[in-house]
Amino acid sequence: MCPIEPPSDPRFDALLFDPHEGPREVLPRLVEGDPLQLIERCAHHLTSEALLLDLERLHARSLALIARHLPEAKVEDVSAWIAERVSEAASQLVDEELYEDRLGFPLSGTADPRSEFLVGALGIEPAMTREISVSFHRLSIRDRRTFWRAVVSGESLSGIAEESGETRDHVIEGLRRVIRSLSLTGLRERDAGSDEFENEGQETS
Repeated sequence: MCPIEPPSDPRFDALLFDPHEGPREVLPRLVEGDPLQLIERCAHHLTSEALLLDLERLHARSLALIARHLPEAKVEDVSAWIAERVSEAASQLVDEELYEDRLGFPLSGTADPRSEFLVGALGIEPAMTREISVSFHRLSIRDRRTFWRAVVSGESLSGIAEESGETRDHVIEGLRRVIRSLSLTGLRERDAGSDEFENEGQETS
């Protein structure tokens, strides 16, 4: 596989391969001025795949993968190669979140940017952001996209139905499935906390 020789578009000069460089040397030129328009590409991926991931984390992971795998890039379609790295980064983040949730890893001490949206849109407590995200990503991409378009992008239900060739009632039912799933996740979390509290009370009585 031949290292990439970027086309005439100067945006891709950041991908010029130097065998004497490692990922640390490559990263600064990928970041400065965002020559690959990577933030925009990450945002587009979140929208097209309807993923509840933090944009900054996806951008950082994508940068790392591009820098690490730059020698594997090929000249045929630079944009497609970059899109593959963004998709790979998103998959890694989804899998990591599922792994952390399954093993009960403690939540990060820093505020999760997704919390504000979930609180405003669904009234979900910030502490439940990871559990909600995991449940959301288990849903079909069709249901996720319906939710994203209606709730995140604020599109009209009639417009979504017309564009997708479905009835408005069908779109509403898809939204209900998503909200029901997310709500049940929240209820399970609260019930688990209540049970733990009751057990502690019984032990101390």
